[in-house]
Amino acid sequence: MSSIFNRDLIKIIFVRPPCHLWPIINESDNFLMPLSFPSLSAYLKQEMRGISVKVIDCLPLKIGYKSLRRILEDEKPDVVGVGDSLPYVYEGLKVLKIAKEINSDIVTIAGGHFHSHMPHYSLNNYPELDFIVRYEGEKYLKILLETLRNGGDISTVNSLAYRNDGTVIATEPGKLIENLDSLPVPDYDAMPIEKYSPFGKLWPKAITIQSSRGCPMNCAYCSWSAQEGEHVRRNGKISLIPTRRTKSVGRVMEEIDLLYNKYGIRYLFWVDGTWNFDTAWLDSLCSEIIRKRYKLGWWAFLRTDLLLEQEKQGVLEKMVKAGLKHTLMGGERCSEEDMKFVGKTGMNGMEVFEATHLLKRKYPGVFRQATFITGIRTETEKSMEALGEYTRKTALDFAAFHPVMPYPGTPLWEKADKEGWIEDYDFSKYDMFHPVMPSEKLSRADIAHFNNKLYQDFVIKRPFQYLKGMFSDIPIRRKLHWWFLFSTARILLRDLLLALTGKKQLEGFAAINKLWKPKWYDR
Repeated sequence: MSSIFNRDLIKIIFVRPPCHLWPIINESDNFLMPLSFPSLSAYLKQEMRGISVKVIDCLPLKIGYKSLRRILEDEKPDVVGVGDSLPYVYEGLKVLKIAKEINSDIVTIAGGHFHSHMPHYSLNNYPELDFIVRYEGEKYLKILLETLRNGGDISTVNSLAYRNDGTVIATEPGKLIENLDSLPVPDYDAMPIEKYSPFGKLWPKAITIQSSRGCPMNCAYCSWSAQEGEHVRRNGKISLIPTRRTKSVGRVMEEIDLLYNKYGIRYLFWVDGTWNFDTAWLDSLCSEIIRKRYKLGWWAFLRTDLLLEQEKQGVLEKMVKAGLKHTLMGGERCSEEDMKFVGKTGMNGMEVFEATHLLKRKYPGVFRQATFITGIRTETEKSMEALGEYTRKTALDFAAFHPVMPYPGTPLWEKADKEGWIEDYDFSKYDMFHPVMPSEKLSRADIAHFNNKLYQDFVIKRPFQYLKGMFSDIPIRRKLHWWFLFSTARILLRDLLLALTGKKQLEGFAAINKLWKPKWYDR
Protein backbone atom coordinates (compact mmCIF):
# COMPACT_ATOMS: atom_id res chain seq x y z
CA MET A 1 0.00 0.00 0.00
CA SER A 2 1.12 3.59 -0.49
CA SER A 3 2.09 5.68 2.50
CA ILE A 4 -0.86 7.25 4.30
CA PHE A 5 1.37 9.84 5.99
CA ASN A 6 2.44 12.85 3.92
CA ARG A 7 5.17 14.09 6.22
CA ASP A 8 8.23 12.80 8.01
CA LEU A 9 6.73 13.64 11.39
CA ILE A 10 3.92 11.40 12.63
CA LYS A 11 1.81 13.14 15.26
CA ILE A 12 0.05 10.67 17.52
CA ILE A 13 -2.34 11.48 20.36
CA PHE A 14 -3.41 8.93 22.96
CA VAL A 15 -6.70 9.72 24.66
CA ARG A 16 -8.33 8.50 27.84
CA PRO A 17 -11.88 9.73 27.27
CA PRO A 18 -14.40 11.34 29.61
CA CYS A 19 -15.99 8.53 31.62
CA HIS A 20 -18.66 7.90 34.19
CA LEU A 21 -17.07 7.44 37.60
CA TRP A 22 -17.17 4.88 40.40
CA PRO A 23 -19.58 6.18 43.08
CA ILE A 24 -18.18 4.66 46.28
CA ILE A 25 -14.81 6.41 45.89
CA ASN A 26 -14.27 10.12 45.48
CA GLU A 27 -13.62 11.85 42.18
CA SER A 28 -9.90 12.16 42.84
CA ASP A 29 -9.51 8.42 43.43
CA ASN A 30 -11.09 7.77 40.01
CA PHE A 31 -8.08 9.41 38.37
CA LEU A 32 -5.29 6.87 38.70
CA MET A 33 -2.77 7.27 35.91
CA PRO A 34 -3.28 4.91 32.92
CA LEU A 35 0.24 3.47 32.80
CA SER A 36 -0.12 2.16 29.24
CA PHE A 37 0.08 5.61 27.66
CA PRO A 38 3.36 6.84 29.20
CA SER A 39 4.81 3.38 28.51
CA LEU A 40 3.83 3.54 24.83
CA SER A 41 5.00 7.15 24.58
CA ALA A 42 8.44 6.35 25.96
CA TYR A 43 8.88 3.34 23.68
CA LEU A 44 7.85 5.16 20.50
CA LYS A 45 10.12 8.10 21.29
CA GLN A 46 13.03 5.75 21.92
CA GLU A 47 12.52 3.45 18.92
CA MET A 48 11.21 5.73 16.16
CA ARG A 49 12.45 8.76 14.30
CA GLY A 50 10.07 11.54 13.38
CA ILE A 51 7.44 10.85 16.02
CA SER A 52 5.50 13.30 18.16
CA VAL A 53 3.48 11.84 21.03
CA LYS A 54 0.93 13.55 23.24
CA VAL A 55 -1.39 12.10 25.89
CA ILE A 56 -4.75 13.66 26.69
CA ASP A 57 -6.08 12.20 29.93
CA CYS A 58 -9.54 13.72 30.15
CA LEU A 59 -10.31 12.49 33.67
CA PRO A 60 -7.86 14.42 35.87
CA LEU A 61 -7.99 17.42 33.51
CA LYS A 62 -11.82 17.33 33.51
CA ILE A 63 -12.01 17.60 29.76
CA GLY A 64 -15.51 16.88 28.42
CA TYR A 65 -16.38 15.74 24.91
CA LYS A 66 -16.98 19.23 23.48
CA SER A 67 -13.61 20.42 24.76
CA LEU A 68 -11.93 17.24 23.54
CA ARG A 69 -13.30 17.82 20.04
CA ARG A 70 -11.87 21.35 19.99
CA ILE A 71 -8.48 20.07 21.20
CA LEU A 72 -8.31 17.42 18.48
CA GLU A 73 -9.32 20.00 15.87
CA ASP A 74 -6.50 22.30 17.02
CA GLU A 75 -3.88 19.54 17.39
CA LYS A 76 -4.48 18.05 13.92
CA PRO A 77 -3.08 14.60 14.77
CA ASP A 78 -2.18 11.97 12.18
CA VAL A 79 -3.06 9.16 14.59
CA VAL A 80 -5.48 8.91 17.52
CA GLY A 81 -5.14 5.94 19.85
CA VAL A 82 -7.32 4.65 22.68
CA GLY A 83 -7.20 1.69 25.02
CA ASP A 84 -9.81 1.44 27.73
CA SER A 85 -10.94 -0.96 30.43
CA LEU A 86 -14.02 -2.94 29.48
CA PRO A 87 -16.81 -0.76 30.97
CA TYR A 88 -15.37 2.25 29.12
CA VAL A 89 -14.68 0.66 25.75
CA TYR A 90 -17.60 2.51 24.14
CA GLU A 91 -16.23 5.83 25.37
CA GLY A 92 -12.94 5.19 23.57
CA LEU A 93 -14.79 4.32 20.37
CA LYS A 94 -16.70 7.58 20.73
CA VAL A 95 -13.36 9.41 20.71
CA LEU A 96 -12.37 7.65 17.48
CA LYS A 97 -15.67 8.63 15.88
CA ILE A 98 -15.03 12.27 16.79
CA ALA A 99 -11.55 12.02 15.28
CA LYS A 100 -12.95 10.68 11.99
CA GLU A 101 -15.60 13.43 11.92
CA ILE A 102 -12.85 16.01 12.24
CA ASN A 103 -10.71 14.43 9.54
CA SER A 104 -11.44 11.10 7.90
CA ASP A 105 -7.72 10.72 7.11
CA ILE A 106 -6.82 10.43 10.80
CA VAL A 107 -5.65 6.88 11.48
CA THR A 108 -7.51 5.44 14.46
CA ILE A 109 -6.01 2.67 16.57
CA ALA A 110 -7.34 0.80 19.60
CA GLY A 111 -5.59 -1.49 22.03
CA GLY A 112 -6.19 -3.04 25.40
CA HIS A 113 -7.89 -6.14 26.71
CA PHE A 114 -11.31 -5.92 25.05
CA HIS A 115 -10.25 -5.07 21.52
CA SER A 116 -7.41 -7.60 21.67
CA HIS A 117 -9.85 -10.43 22.28
CA MET A 118 -12.87 -9.13 20.35
CA PRO A 119 -11.37 -7.80 17.10
CA HIS A 120 -14.24 -8.99 14.89
CA TYR A 121 -16.84 -7.42 17.18
CA SER A 122 -15.00 -4.09 17.28
CA LEU A 123 -14.11 -3.83 13.59
CA ASN A 124 -17.46 -5.10 12.28
CA ASN A 125 -19.51 -2.76 14.45
CA TYR A 126 -17.41 0.42 14.51
CA PRO A 127 -16.32 1.76 11.11
CA GLU A 128 -14.47 4.61 12.83
CA LEU A 129 -11.86 2.08 14.03
CA ASP A 130 -9.04 1.38 11.56
CA PHE A 131 -6.61 -0.88 13.42
CA ILE A 132 -6.37 -2.93 16.60
CA VAL A 133 -2.94 -3.62 18.08
CA ARG A 134 -3.55 -6.74 20.12
CA TYR A 135 -2.11 -7.82 23.47
CA GLU A 136 1.24 -6.16 24.33
CA GLY A 137 1.31 -2.90 22.46
CA GLU A 138 4.75 -1.29 22.31
CA LYS A 139 6.58 -3.33 19.67
CA TYR A 140 3.75 -3.91 17.23
CA LEU A 141 2.34 -0.41 17.40
CA LYS A 142 5.78 0.84 16.39
CA ILE A 143 5.98 -1.67 13.52
CA LEU A 144 2.47 -0.72 12.35
CA LEU A 145 3.31 2.99 12.29
CA GLU A 146 6.56 2.38 10.40
CA THR A 147 4.77 0.14 7.91
CA LEU A 148 2.09 2.75 7.30
CA ARG A 149 4.71 5.48 6.89
CA ASN A 150 6.72 3.43 4.39
CA GLY A 151 3.73 2.13 2.46
CA GLY A 152 4.51 -1.46 3.41
CA ASP A 153 2.36 -4.55 3.66
CA ILE A 154 0.38 -4.40 6.91
CA SER A 155 -0.49 -8.08 6.67
CA THR A 156 3.11 -8.76 7.73
CA VAL A 157 2.60 -6.94 11.06
CA ASN A 158 2.01 -9.38 13.92
CA SER A 159 -0.64 -8.89 16.63
CA LEU A 160 -2.74 -6.73 14.33
CA ALA A 161 -6.41 -6.71 13.29
CA TYR A 162 -7.89 -4.59 10.51
CA ARG A 163 -10.41 -4.65 7.66
CA ASN A 164 -9.57 -5.60 4.09
CA ASP A 165 -12.46 -5.07 1.64
CA GLY A 166 -14.91 -5.45 4.50
CA THR A 167 -13.36 -8.62 5.87
CA VAL A 168 -11.68 -8.59 9.27
CA ILE A 169 -8.09 -9.81 9.11
CA ALA A 170 -6.28 -10.88 12.29
CA THR A 171 -2.56 -11.53 11.86
CA GLU A 172 -0.52 -13.98 13.88
CA PRO A 173 0.20 -13.11 17.53
CA GLY A 174 3.65 -11.64 18.02
CA LYS A 175 6.27 -12.56 20.55
CA LEU A 176 6.29 -10.91 23.97
CA ILE A 177 9.05 -8.56 25.07
CA GLU A 178 10.98 -11.00 27.22
CA ASN A 179 13.37 -8.54 28.85
CA LEU A 180 11.25 -5.83 30.45
CA ASP A 181 14.43 -4.03 31.50
CA SER A 182 14.94 -3.21 27.81
CA LEU A 183 11.87 -0.97 27.90
CA PRO A 184 12.42 2.72 28.64
CA VAL A 185 11.16 4.27 31.85
CA PRO A 186 7.54 5.42 31.28
CA ASP A 187 7.26 8.94 29.91
CA TYR A 188 5.91 10.55 33.06
CA ASP A 189 6.51 14.01 31.60
CA ALA A 190 3.71 13.28 29.13
CA MET A 191 1.23 12.94 32.00
CA PRO A 192 -0.33 15.53 34.34
CA ILE A 193 1.42 13.92 37.33
CA GLU A 194 0.29 16.54 39.83
CA LYS A 195 -3.37 15.92 38.95
CA TYR A 196 -3.56 12.25 39.97
CA SER A 197 -5.40 11.64 43.27
CA PRO A 198 -4.65 15.13 44.64
CA PHE A 199 -7.29 14.65 47.34
CA GLY A 200 -7.52 10.86 47.21
CA LYS A 201 -8.68 8.86 50.21
CA LEU A 202 -7.83 5.36 49.06
CA TRP A 203 -4.79 6.42 47.03
CA PRO A 204 -3.47 9.80 48.23
CA LYS A 205 -1.47 11.35 45.36
CA ALA A 206 -0.72 7.84 44.14
CA ILE A 207 1.02 6.99 40.90
CA THR A 208 0.64 3.65 39.14
CA ILE A 209 3.77 1.53 38.74
CA GLN A 210 4.36 -1.98 37.45
CA SER A 211 7.14 -4.43 38.25
CA SER A 212 5.91 -7.36 36.14
CA ARG A 213 3.56 -8.34 33.37
CA GLY A 214 1.29 -11.35 33.32
CA CYS A 215 0.61 -14.08 35.83
CA PRO A 216 1.19 -17.84 35.59
CA MET A 217 -1.84 -18.66 37.74
CA ASN A 218 -4.47 -18.37 34.96
CA CYS A 219 -7.50 -17.85 37.20
CA ALA A 220 -10.64 -18.48 35.15
CA TYR A 221 -11.96 -14.90 35.37
CA CYS A 222 -8.71 -12.88 35.18
CA SER A 223 -8.22 -10.39 32.35
CA TRP A 224 -4.65 -9.63 33.48
CA SER A 225 -3.38 -13.02 32.42
CA ALA A 226 -5.52 -12.92 29.27
CA GLN A 227 -3.96 -9.63 28.17
CA GLU A 228 -0.34 -9.91 29.33
CA GLY A 229 0.31 -13.61 28.75
CA GLU A 230 1.75 -15.22 25.63
CA HIS A 231 -0.63 -15.98 22.75
CA VAL A 232 0.01 -18.66 20.13
CA ARG A 233 -2.07 -20.22 17.37
CA ARG A 234 -2.90 -23.86 17.88
CA ASN A 235 -5.19 -25.84 15.59
CA GLY A 236 -6.44 -22.68 14.00
CA LYS A 237 -7.30 -21.05 17.31
CA ILE A 238 -5.35 -18.56 19.41
CA SER A 239 -4.52 -19.98 22.83
CA LEU A 240 -3.18 -18.31 25.94
CA ILE A 241 -0.03 -19.49 27.69
CA PRO A 242 -0.04 -17.89 31.16
CA THR A 243 3.29 -16.11 31.47
CA ARG A 244 4.92 -13.77 33.94
CA ARG A 245 7.88 -11.50 33.20
CA THR A 246 9.56 -9.35 35.82
CA LYS A 247 11.75 -6.28 35.75
CA SER A 248 14.93 -6.49 37.78
CA VAL A 249 14.98 -4.89 41.20
CA GLY A 250 17.49 -2.34 39.90
CA ARG A 251 15.23 -1.39 37.01
CA VAL A 252 12.20 -0.92 39.29
CA MET A 253 14.28 1.14 41.71
CA GLU A 254 15.23 3.38 38.80
CA GLU A 255 11.54 4.18 38.35
CA ILE A 256 10.92 4.60 42.07
CA ASP A 257 13.95 6.91 42.37
CA LEU A 258 12.59 9.07 39.56
CA LEU A 259 9.09 9.23 40.98
CA TYR A 260 10.32 9.89 44.50
CA ASN A 261 13.03 12.47 43.77
CA LYS A 262 11.82 14.27 40.61
CA TYR A 263 8.05 14.15 41.03
CA GLY A 264 7.76 14.01 44.82
CA ILE A 265 5.60 10.87 44.76
CA ARG A 266 5.13 9.21 48.15
CA TYR A 267 2.40 6.66 47.38
CA LEU A 268 2.64 3.85 44.84
CA PHE A 269 -0.22 1.90 43.30
CA TRP A 270 1.21 -1.38 42.03
CA VAL A 271 -0.76 -2.60 39.00
CA ASP A 272 0.79 -6.08 38.90
CA GLY A 273 -1.88 -8.79 38.82
CA THR A 274 -0.14 -10.76 41.58
CA TRP A 275 2.30 -8.34 43.11
CA ASN A 276 3.72 -10.67 45.75
CA PHE A 277 4.35 -13.62 43.43
CA ASP A 278 8.17 -13.70 43.80
CA THR A 279 9.25 -13.71 47.44
CA ALA A 280 13.01 -13.44 46.80
CA TRP A 281 12.46 -10.51 44.43
CA LEU A 282 10.25 -8.76 47.00
CA ASP A 283 12.86 -9.28 49.68
CA SER A 284 15.49 -7.56 47.53
CA LEU A 285 13.22 -4.67 46.54
CA CYS A 286 12.21 -3.97 50.13
CA SER A 287 15.84 -4.07 51.22
CA GLU A 288 16.67 -1.38 48.66
CA ILE A 289 13.78 0.88 49.66
CA ILE A 290 14.68 0.53 53.34
CA ARG A 291 18.36 1.17 52.58
CA LYS A 292 17.47 4.41 50.80
CA ARG A 293 15.18 5.41 53.69
CA TYR A 294 12.33 6.26 51.37
CA LYS A 295 9.09 7.17 53.15
CA LEU A 296 6.62 5.43 50.90
CA GLY A 297 3.14 3.99 51.06
CA TRP A 298 2.03 1.13 48.82
CA TRP A 299 -1.26 -0.29 47.56
CA ALA A 300 -1.03 -3.74 45.98
CA PHE A 301 -2.99 -6.76 44.75
CA LEU A 302 -1.86 -9.67 46.93
CA ARG A 303 -2.42 -13.41 46.87
CA THR A 304 -3.18 -14.54 50.40
CA ASP A 305 -1.54 -17.98 50.35
CA LEU A 306 1.71 -16.35 49.27
CA LEU A 307 1.31 -13.64 51.90
CA LEU A 308 1.11 -16.30 54.62
CA GLU A 309 4.27 -17.95 53.29
CA GLN A 310 6.04 -14.59 53.17
CA GLU A 311 5.23 -14.07 56.84
CA LYS A 312 6.93 -17.37 57.68
CA GLN A 313 10.01 -16.29 55.75
CA GLY A 314 10.20 -12.87 57.38
CA VAL A 315 9.50 -11.00 54.15
CA LEU A 316 6.05 -9.67 55.06
CA GLU A 317 7.54 -7.78 57.99
CA LYS A 318 10.04 -6.21 55.61
CA MET A 319 7.25 -5.35 53.13
CA VAL A 320 5.39 -3.44 55.83
CA LYS A 321 8.54 -1.64 56.91
CA ALA A 322 9.24 -0.63 53.32
CA GLY A 323 5.76 0.81 52.76
CA LEU A 324 2.91 -1.70 52.48
CA LYS A 325 -0.13 0.28 53.69
CA HIS A 326 -3.14 -1.13 51.90
CA THR A 327 -3.75 -4.70 50.77
CA LEU A 328 -6.31 -5.82 48.24
CA MET A 329 -6.52 -9.58 48.61
CA GLY A 330 -8.32 -11.86 46.21
CA GLY A 331 -10.60 -13.69 48.62
CA GLU A 332 -12.97 -14.88 45.87
CA ARG A 333 -14.81 -17.70 47.71
CA CYS A 334 -14.88 -19.57 51.02
CA SER A 335 -14.71 -23.22 49.97
CA GLU A 336 -12.16 -25.34 48.13
CA GLU A 337 -14.73 -26.47 45.58
CA ASP A 338 -15.69 -22.89 44.69
CA MET A 339 -12.03 -21.90 44.48
CA LYS A 340 -11.50 -24.62 41.88
CA PHE A 341 -14.39 -23.19 39.84
CA VAL A 342 -12.72 -19.77 39.65
CA GLY A 343 -9.36 -21.35 38.87
CA LYS A 344 -7.57 -20.89 42.19
CA THR A 345 -6.52 -24.48 42.71
CA GLY A 346 -4.55 -25.36 45.81
CA MET A 347 -6.47 -22.88 47.97
CA ASN A 348 -9.15 -23.85 50.48
CA GLY A 349 -10.89 -20.48 50.71
CA MET A 350 -9.84 -19.88 54.32
CA GLU A 351 -6.65 -18.00 53.53
CA VAL A 352 -8.25 -14.55 53.89
CA PHE A 353 -9.36 -15.40 57.41
CA GLU A 354 -5.82 -16.40 58.35
CA ALA A 355 -4.13 -13.51 56.55
CA THR A 356 -6.39 -10.77 57.92
CA HIS A 357 -6.13 -11.94 61.51
CA LEU A 358 -2.37 -12.14 61.09
CA LEU A 359 -2.26 -8.56 59.80
CA LYS A 360 -4.58 -7.34 62.55
CA ARG A 361 -2.47 -8.96 65.23
CA LYS A 362 1.02 -8.14 63.97
CA TYR A 363 0.68 -5.32 61.43
CA PRO A 364 -2.30 -3.20 62.51
CA GLY A 365 -1.15 -0.24 60.42
CA VAL A 366 -2.00 -2.10 57.19
CA PHE A 367 -5.53 -1.56 55.85
CA ARG A 368 -7.16 -4.92 55.11
CA GLN A 369 -9.40 -5.10 52.03
CA ALA A 370 -10.47 -8.06 49.91
CA THR A 371 -12.70 -8.81 46.96
CA PHE A 372 -15.11 -11.72 46.63
CA ILE A 373 -16.84 -13.19 43.60
CA THR A 374 -20.57 -13.87 43.58
CA GLY A 375 -22.94 -15.42 41.08
CA ILE A 376 -20.76 -18.38 40.09
CA ARG A 377 -22.54 -21.19 38.30
CA THR A 378 -23.41 -23.15 41.45
CA GLU A 379 -24.48 -20.07 43.42
CA THR A 380 -27.56 -20.32 45.66
CA GLU A 381 -29.05 -18.07 48.30
CA LYS A 382 -27.54 -20.37 50.91
CA SER A 383 -24.05 -20.20 49.42
CA MET A 384 -24.19 -16.40 49.32
CA GLU A 385 -25.25 -16.34 52.97
CA ALA A 386 -22.32 -18.62 53.79
CA LEU A 387 -19.95 -16.27 51.98
CA GLY A 388 -21.31 -13.34 53.97
CA GLU A 389 -20.92 -15.19 57.27
CA TYR A 390 -17.34 -16.04 56.37
CA THR A 391 -16.34 -12.48 55.50
CA ARG A 392 -17.80 -11.19 58.76
CA LYS A 393 -15.57 -13.62 60.68
CA THR A 394 -12.45 -12.33 59.00
CA ALA A 395 -10.57 -9.27 60.23
CA LEU A 396 -11.25 -7.32 57.05
CA ASP A 397 -11.73 -3.58 57.21
CA PHE A 398 -13.70 -3.66 53.99
CA ALA A 399 -15.06 -6.42 51.77
CA ALA A 400 -16.12 -5.91 48.17
CA PHE A 401 -18.55 -8.33 46.51
CA HIS A 402 -18.58 -8.47 42.73
CA PRO A 403 -20.79 -10.55 40.43
CA VAL A 404 -18.50 -12.72 38.34
CA MET A 405 -17.63 -11.13 35.00
CA PRO A 406 -16.90 -13.35 31.96
CA TYR A 407 -14.22 -11.12 30.45
CA PRO A 408 -13.41 -11.91 26.80
CA GLY A 409 -10.29 -14.00 26.37
CA THR A 410 -10.54 -15.66 29.78
CA PRO A 411 -11.34 -19.35 30.36
CA LEU A 412 -14.60 -18.27 31.98
CA TRP A 413 -15.62 -16.34 28.86
CA GLU A 414 -14.89 -19.32 26.62
CA LYS A 415 -17.00 -21.60 28.80
CA ALA A 416 -19.85 -19.16 29.45
CA ASP A 417 -20.15 -18.05 25.84
CA LYS A 418 -20.10 -21.63 24.56
CA GLU A 419 -22.65 -22.88 27.10
CA GLY A 420 -25.03 -19.94 26.60
CA TRP A 421 -24.78 -18.69 30.17
CA ILE A 422 -24.33 -15.04 29.20
CA GLU A 423 -27.58 -13.08 29.00
CA ASP A 424 -26.23 -9.56 28.50
CA TYR A 425 -23.63 -8.63 25.89
CA ASP A 426 -23.78 -4.89 26.59
CA PHE A 427 -20.15 -4.54 27.58
CA SER A 428 -20.69 -1.20 29.31
CA LYS A 429 -22.32 -3.26 32.07
CA TYR A 430 -19.24 -5.45 32.60
CA ASP A 431 -18.27 -3.22 35.50
CA MET A 432 -18.18 -5.81 38.33
CA PHE A 433 -21.52 -4.49 39.63
CA HIS A 434 -24.15 -5.80 37.21
CA PRO A 435 -24.61 -9.56 36.89
CA VAL A 436 -24.57 -10.52 33.21
CA MET A 437 -25.32 -14.22 33.66
CA PRO A 438 -27.45 -16.24 36.10
CA SER A 439 -26.40 -19.21 38.16
CA GLU A 440 -28.13 -22.58 37.93
CA LYS A 441 -30.50 -21.58 40.76
CA LEU A 442 -30.55 -17.78 40.80
CA SER A 443 -31.56 -15.19 38.23
CA ARG A 444 -29.42 -12.14 37.57
CA ALA A 445 -31.87 -10.06 39.60
CA ASP A 446 -31.55 -12.51 42.49
CA ILE A 447 -27.77 -12.32 42.37
CA ALA A 448 -27.86 -8.50 42.34
CA HIS A 449 -30.26 -8.48 45.31
CA PHE A 450 -28.22 -10.86 47.44
CA ASN A 451 -24.98 -9.15 46.41
CA ASN A 452 -26.28 -5.84 47.76
CA LYS A 453 -27.33 -7.60 50.93
CA LEU A 454 -23.77 -8.86 51.42
CA TYR A 455 -22.54 -5.26 51.47
CA GLN A 456 -25.22 -4.21 53.93
CA ASP A 457 -24.70 -7.14 56.24
CA PHE A 458 -20.94 -6.67 56.31
CA VAL A 459 -21.51 -3.41 58.18
CA ILE A 460 -24.92 -3.87 59.82
CA LYS A 461 -24.19 -7.27 61.32
CA ARG A 462 -20.82 -6.19 62.70
CA PRO A 463 -21.49 -2.58 63.81
CA PHE A 464 -19.04 -2.59 66.69
CA GLN A 465 -16.18 -3.65 64.43
CA TYR A 466 -17.03 -0.80 62.03
CA LEU A 467 -17.34 1.73 64.83
CA LYS A 468 -14.03 0.57 66.22
CA GLY A 469 -12.45 1.23 62.85
CA MET A 470 -13.95 4.73 62.74
CA PHE A 471 -12.23 5.61 66.01
CA SER A 472 -9.03 3.64 65.45
CA ASP A 473 -5.74 5.21 66.47
CA ILE A 474 -4.36 4.11 63.07
CA PRO A 475 -4.88 7.12 60.74
CA ILE A 476 -5.43 5.17 57.49
CA ARG A 477 -7.98 2.86 59.13
CA ARG A 478 -9.87 5.71 60.80
CA LYS A 479 -9.91 7.84 57.66
CA LEU A 480 -11.11 5.09 55.33
CA HIS A 481 -13.84 3.87 57.65
CA TRP A 482 -15.24 7.40 57.88
CA TRP A 483 -14.89 7.83 54.12
CA PHE A 484 -16.78 4.63 53.23
CA LEU A 485 -19.57 5.64 55.63
CA PHE A 486 -19.75 9.15 54.19
CA SER A 487 -19.73 7.90 50.58
CA THR A 488 -22.48 5.38 51.20
CA ALA A 489 -24.65 7.90 53.06
CA ARG A 490 -24.17 10.48 50.30
CA ILE A 491 -25.23 8.03 47.59
CA LEU A 492 -28.28 6.86 49.56
CA LEU A 493 -29.37 10.43 50.29
CA ARG A 494 -28.99 11.44 46.66
CA ASP A 495 -31.02 8.41 45.58
CA LEU A 496 -33.77 9.29 48.05
CA LEU A 497 -33.94 12.94 46.98
CA LEU A 498 -34.12 12.05 43.29
CA ALA A 499 -36.85 9.51 44.01
CA LEU A 500 -38.87 12.02 46.07
CA THR A 501 -38.68 14.57 43.25
CA GLY A 502 -39.81 11.97 40.71
CA LYS A 503 -36.55 11.96 38.76
CA LYS A 504 -35.83 8.26 39.29
CA GLN A 505 -37.09 5.15 41.00
CA LEU A 506 -35.84 4.53 44.53
CA GLU A 507 -33.04 1.97 44.42
CA GLY A 508 -31.80 2.10 47.99
CA PHE A 509 -28.51 0.36 48.62
CA ALA A 510 -28.34 -0.76 44.99
CA ALA A 511 -27.59 2.86 44.06
CA ILE A 512 -23.98 2.45 45.20
CA ASN A 513 -23.43 0.23 42.16
CA LYS A 514 -24.32 2.85 39.54
CA LEU A 515 -21.55 4.78 37.84
CA TRP A 516 -22.21 8.50 37.95
CA LYS A 517 -21.78 11.15 35.28
CA PRO A 518 -19.45 14.02 36.25
CA LYS A 519 -20.64 17.58 35.61
CA TRP A 520 -17.89 18.25 33.09
CA TYR A 521 -18.59 15.10 31.00
CA ASP A 522 -20.32 16.89 28.09
CA ARG A 523 -18.53 20.23 28.29
